Amino acid sequence: MAVVGVLSGCSSSSGDDKAQPKDKASAPAAPATSESASASSSQGSGGVHGRLDYAGSRSGGFDVTTSVGCATLDGRLVAVNAPAPDDTSASTVPSFVANIGSESMATLVTPDKHTFVKLGADGLTGAKQGGDWTVTVAGTELGAVDASGGSVTVNGHLTCTKVSGT
Repeated sequence: MAVVGVLSGCSSSSGDDKAQPKDKASAPAAPATSESASASSSQGSGGVHGRLDYAGSRSGGFDVTTSVGCATLDGRLVAVNAPAPDDTSASTVPSFVANIGSESMATLVTPDKHTFVKLGADGLTGAKQGGDWTVTVAGTELGAVDASGGSVTVNGHLTCTKVSGT
């Protein structure tokens, strides 16, 4: 069963993809520890709930300061939306949406509104750490939806602030 996400947004720490030089790849963000995951999710939709960095035809990154919605199925994390689809106060840019598992897909919208997507995206994992669900994005390559033919490799982590499912 595939879970389809809704595109929403995150807050940009730099507000500009040009904040990092094009010739310098972003370093992967460290996965959240169970201590930081607990601290983040206990804050509700406030605070920082992860970071995503990307490098390739566009380079940059952003802190995720909105709610992070996650869906579970039979005790497994199957989808993530940053921000959560019901977070009407959040901007739609930047954003990250992914289905995790055998029918994976990921979509990234950068702060400057460039969209990258891939069906069958690799490097997406979800795990329960302590009492919190976390998502790790490790070397996930996404292609541009425009005619540029560009691509980015995404690295980072998210801590779910809202979880629904079984």
